[in-house]
Amino acid sequence: MNKTMKQYKGKVLKAMMMLFAMSFALAGTSTLSSCSSDDDPYFTVSENDDPRILNTDLADSKIDRKTNYKLEIKVTPVHYTTVTWLLDGTQIAAGTTIDQPLPLGNHELKIVATTTKGKTTSRTLNVTVTPAADDPALGTNAIELRVAPGETTTIHECKNLGLVQKVLIADKEVAFEVLDEGTTLKVTAPSDLANGDYDITLVDGNGVQFAGGTIKVTTEARPSMENTIWEGEFAVTWGTPFNALKDTFLSKVKAGTILRVYVNGNGQGTAATAWWNNILTGKGDPERGDIMVDGPAKWEFKLTDLSIQLLTEQDGFLLVGDGYTVKKVTIE
Repeated sequence: MNKTMKQYKGKVLKAMMMLFAMSFALAGTSTLSSCSSDDDPYFTVSENDDPRILNTDLADSKIDRKTNYKLEIKVTPVHYTTVTWLLDGTQIAAGTTIDQPLPLGNHELKIVATTTKGKTTSRTLNVTVTPAADDPALGTNAIELRVAPGETTTIHECKNLGLVQKVLIADKEVAFEVLDEGTTLKVTAPSDLANGDYDITLVDGNGVQFAGGTIKVTTEARPSMENTIWEGEFAVTWGTPFNALKDTFLSKVKAGTILRVYVNGNGQGTAATAWWNNILTGKGDPERGDIMVDGPAKWEFKLTDLSIQLLTEQDGFLLVGDGYTVKKVTIE
């Protein structure tokens, strides 16, 4: 009886030990599974694994110059992988995050993940960096952005030029003058440049450079951009000034526009406001500066900011005088 009891107790103890061992093994498996898949989703035990960039939302972007470009990259095997950032082929950062400004322009941003074993993968994005709202910028009139070597041109419809301390053409510092409260740039091209298109760079007091587009430096004759805005025959007398463009002329011109008037006859006259004041000086008779006419002639007037002000305040445009016929009116 005692022997039987001992055998029974032994079998029970052995069964309990087996159950305990199985429970422990299952608990260990659960713990290992949790460690590798739940607590650290990028955990990898081998540096021999191929690198992967795990972001699924990478996309092209557009920012202004004063906004930092920000992005975080997730990679695996995380403990054996480094990330570098290349802008147009030049490394600008390292690490899984970037938070920094980028230069103006359209750029290719390449994100490269490399393991300790030299295996790599990459993603490429397009990033467009635009000027900030208060950055200096030049007008885009093609005629004004054309100049002979060593000569001066005036560029209108610019913005925020009060910040500009230097102007470069083809990376050469040039003489310039800012006019009209920062909306006009008078600039002289280098005298030693060959014919061609060259970058204009604007530089502020902190040395920050701003792209100003391109300017054509050329010894070739300027192409005509003359547009006819009226053509016919109109006989001008002291009692009948030419008024066909009185109310529409202002909407067609700006400072820098070249006005040409083709006339014929035997008399005198000029371009004026509806108050009969000279369109360039604002002076009236007898200082209006009428032009004498003796046969076919072409009058030419380059409008200024004062011209635009006079036309606005004095009710529009007339051709005044006596004894001549208006044949055509053009602007460039």
